[in-house]
Amino acid sequence: MNKRFDLLDEKFETLTANQLVLTRRVDEAEAQGTDHERRIQALEQSLAEVRQTNMKLHSKLDDLEGRSRRNNIKIVGIPEGEEKGRPTEFVTSLIPKLLEQGNLAKQVIVDRAHRVPMPRATSTQRPRSIIARIHFYQEKEMLLRLSRQNQLVYNGARIFIYPDYTADVMTQRRGFRDVMQALREKEVTFILRFPARLQVNYEDQVKVFNSPAEAVAFIDRLQK
Repeated sequence: MNKRFDLLDEKFETLTANQLVLTRRVDEAEAQGTDHERRIQALEQSLAEVRQTNMKLHSKLDDLEGRSRRNNIKIVGIPEGEEKGRPTEFVTSLIPKLLEQGNLAKQVIVDRAHRVPMPRATSTQRPRSIIARIHFYQEKEMLLRLSRQNQLVYNGARIFIYPDYTADVMTQRRGFRDVMQALREKEVTFILRFPARLQVNYEDQVKVFNSPAEAVAFIDRLQK
């Protein structure tokens, strides 16, 4: 009996020692878990701050890029090579030809011009657009207005002049494409204002939509 009790004592002591080791490990694991949770919370907070800062920087960068393009126009449809390596002089002489000299009070000053930086288009591809910086903002606005009022043609090809927006602004504005088509079909007057706000004139009221979803809901109400 004594030997059996001695064996039980030894096993109990072993179990007790193992239990102490396990308890210590659990305590260490809990402490590490608490530390990891604290560090994760700190990282999540830092990440949220970085995201917020990144959004602010992105907004400022987009604003700066937009301001740098403020005097630019985009000329679409001019065949490749027509500028013969002298795009600024070409655009300077092109503008009065497209818009007719009688519509212009004086020669429009073009600071610089270039094709969009992408591989040269082949004969079967759409020619690259020409980006031109107009010296005076008022003259740039005048060119856009005249281009909307007149059909522009160069050597038999239809030419279009658009504002030169950033990629983000263009993406936002494209979101209203289907909405604007629906408004045209319903003969509702609208203006897409910068950067991407749709102003609709309907029944002597002016409504402004900041997102395509808002405009779609308005069209749905018109249909009903």
